[in-house]
Amino acid sequence: MKLSREKIAEKAEEIFFQQSLAEDGDPEAQNILGAKLASGNFVEKDEFGGLYWYCQALKKGYVNAKWNAGSMFLKGDGGVPKNTELAMMLIEEAAEEGDNGASHFLSICYAKGGYGKEVDIESSNFWREKASSGCESQEYGKQIDLESLIDIKLVKPAVKLKSELAEALKE
Repeated sequence: MKLSREKIAEKAEEIFFQQSLAEDGDPEAQNILGAKLASGNFVEKDEFGGLYWYCQALKKGYVNAKWNAGSMFLKGDGGVPKNTELAMMLIEEAAEEGDNGASHFLSICYAKGGYGKEVDIESSNFWREKASSGCESQEYGKQIDLESLIDIKLVKPAVKLKSELAEALKE
């Protein structure tokens, strides 16, 4: 799908606005910027940079960042070694604090067994009900200093538009 110059400019403005909010300490913006970097959505993909911003949001207890960071550790994304135990701790906290994606994931883990979970239909049903109830996730929960927890030092990444988008803005 080809985007118009105006749409690209709008997306660029949105990204750099989110970056400004993230740098000012807004955990929702930190999580959004982390997701953009981790996925390469309109910006150059930088999974480790995405993890940096998730970690900033985690320090404030931002629930959705737990699910996002947990997913990275579950798969070993972003140059981070796969760490199922840490991943499941983050995902379980996110689910307990109301994240629907994390609740749905736990439902599947208990239904099929996996990631350290034994098959437990009652638990699977509990998490499926929680996920499908559409209940609002609490925005903030337990704060986590992930960098200290796993003894890793993350550096704030540069946020760059994908080269083809940056070129289109120059035209």
